[in-house]
Amino acid sequence: MKVLVDIGNSSIKKMYFLNNELKNKKTLNYSKSNLTNIYKFLEKDIKNNKTIYSCSVVPEVDKFLKKKHKNIYFLDKKLIKMLISKKVNLKQLGSDRIANFLGCLNEFPKSKNFLIIDFGTATTIDIIKNSVYEGGIILPGLLTSYNNLIDSASLINNFKFDKTKLIYGKNTSEALLSGSYNGYSILIEGYIKKLNSLFNKKFKIAITGGYGNIFINKFKNSYFDNNLTFKGLKYYLNNFL
Repeated sequence: MKVLVDIGNSSIKKMYFLNNELKNKKTLNYSKSNLTNIYKFLEKDIKNNKTIYSCSVVPEVDKFLKKKHKNIYFLDKKLIKMLISKKVNLKQLGSDRIANFLGCLNEFPKSKNFLIIDFGTATTIDIIKNSVYEGGIILPGLLTSYNNLIDSASLINNFKFDKTKLIYGKNTSEALLSGSYNGYSILIEGYIKKLNSLFNKKFKIAITGGYGNIFINKFKNSYFDNNLTFKGLKYYLNNFL
């Protein structure tokens, strides 16, 4: 049994990979100022000397875990470079975005054209044309944007982000809710329309990330999978190692 780990900027997730199946997803929200919580999260796996395969966007966490466990391996971008456009700077491409791309190949082997929208700490849109990674877009994440706004505006209190049918609000909370949900939806829809036109494709939309479930059925030709990154790691293990 192998342990698959997805290390993000604000959370770390793990799943177990056995007999070609993914099982028992667990999540830890963490702070970079207290990495010992990450060790505790993986302590049982490390003490049992389980092999860990990870994609990560946090170098300091990678360095920390390498000191704690010799049997940990990180997604090697060089092994999949034939699937990345030569115009893309592979060194600057996040491993999580590569894993999401591989996850789409795993889930839809006959489909070749995707936009992958990941609603995480940052919101990313990645473009897959003819099964090749072409590039992407990075936007401030939903929670990141509105936490910054709340911190900067003394008259705005914390509010809970969720779906809404309101196009405009009659109080601050309603106005924020409309701006966050509908505003982001319109922004993403604009990018989808622009990219479909630019590439002359009708892209399939793969949605993932912590807030992805809120946008289920919001975009045409879309599919939601909150385990897409792990399915990408599974594809990586099955096809590149």
